Amino acid sequence: MFVLATVAAFPVAFPTFAERVKAVATLQSFAILLGQPYHAETLAGFTQWRVTTAIALMGAIWGLLTGTGLLRGEEDAGRWEILLAGPVTKARATGETLVGLGAALIVMYVATALGTIGSMRLPGVHYSALAALAFAATLVSGAAIFVAVGALVSQISATRGQAATLAAGIMGVAFLLRMAADSKKGWEGLLWLTPFGWIEKVRPLRDIDVLAFLPMVALVVACVVATMALASMRDLGGSVLREGEGSPRVGGWVIGPTTLALRLVRGTAIAWLVGIAIFSFFSGAVTRSASALLADSPGFAQVLGRLGVRAASEAYLGITFFMAVLVLAVLAAGMMSAVRDEEASGRLDNLIVRPTPRVVWLFGRVAIACLVVLLGGVIAGAATWAGSESQHVGVPLDKLLQAGVNATPPAIVVIGAAVFVLGVGPRLVSAVAYGIPAYSFVVELVGSLVKGQDWIRDTSLLHHIELAPAAKPDWGQDLVLVLIAAALAVAGAIAFQLRDVSYA
Repeated sequence: MFVLATVAAFPVAFPTFAERVKAVATLQSFAILLGQPYHAETLAGFTQWRVTTAIALMGAIWGLLTGTGLLRGEEDAGRWEILLAGPVTKARATGETLVGLGAALIVMYVATALGTIGSMRLPGVHYSALAALAFAATLVSGAAIFVAVGALVSQISATRGQAATLAAGIMGVAFLLRMAADSKKGWEGLLWLTPFGWIEKVRPLRDIDVLAFLPMVALVVACVVATMALASMRDLGGSVLREGEGSPRVGGWVIGPTTLALRLVRGTAIAWLVGIAIFSFFSGAVTRSASALLADSPGFAQVLGRLGVRAASEAYLGITFFMAVLVLAVLAAGMMSAVRDEEASGRLDNLIVRPTPRVVWLFGRVAIACLVVLLGGVIAGAATWAGSESQHVGVPLDKLLQAGVNATPPAIVVIGAAVFVLGVGPRLVSAVAYGIPAYSFVVELVGSLVKGQDWIRDTSLLHHIELAPAAKPDWGQDLVLVLIAAALAVAGAIAFQLRDVSYA
């Protein structure tokens, strides 16, 4: 849908060649987020630039969560013990899981290929069917790479959470390397050091570089071979990395279910917050160069004037906080999926057999999730200010802190929606929690290219947040989102208290 909407909207948004050439200068300022535009004055070049990195990143998140979940996650849950009690070896079980994941990727590729080939029937499309198939492979490659990475780290990690954190760290470093490569001329060589750089260099619709597929294939094969080797050598439940050992001093402050939850999530939360800080600082550090490109574009200057934005630097920072909104929503989804996992794995039983009401446990976890999200927003604002201040941009700290807090309401809604689903349909918690930001992201990007369909964008959470500091935060609208989240959470908590504990 993203490809089809982009292809259909491009000739409408930029009907003449002169307008397309002017737009290219504006697109350059988004290179740090989406990659360097290559022949973006053409439909093929614009489409591959607009779609490739965004879809590859979404696929990577799916891949690492799925790869770790179906290997280390199933092992943690004890289901592999039942499987291996029969005439099935660890290597065979791992191999068949990888085959199943490979089949899922093939289905994903076929569906994507049908969409890219279908786009050839739209007016103005001049790329070949072979290019469309290569484009589909590029879009799916992020998922394939990080399914393999997730499978490998599952063999060396002690828990699913540790495996997911390690895989997410690898993905974060890879994306930061890609951002660095696209932030400054002369740094293009860094693209060969990161999977996201390989994906960017393929350019399937315009001057394809087939060689860029080779390191992707090599990495996937290497991860699969290493996964199989480690699976055959280690004991069930064994790992290279150790799970963090408890400390005798912990008992002094773990006095209830909420403080216990705080201790359990602190490692993952710290990793996310450090990643947000690094990403925000790096984004802020290139504000001057990115805003200079925005200011040089007459068309973009007119758009800024209509929006009441005078400083191109604030416009660029507003775009970066769009990514912060999305990252915080994904963080919230991960924390709420962990809440559901506490129940499904049976660990919640150890608390509720004591005089601990389930609602107390639930709202303790929800409060921690909200606190981490809010802290993430503040850190995003402070780190962005530190990065921009290193280049003497001059955007005040209080303005960026407000922008950081303004980025949190969609994540709060994700938390509220996840609590509601936990109460009425616990099996769907992860799907809904991750589905909301994914849907909102795609709708926001697709809706921006489809004229006269504002109702579509209204269904996106991201559409209801002003992109501060480019625009003044709408605190009233933010409050409405928080109240909606609170209402969902209360309804979900009531349903959760009334239903039986669900392990499936």
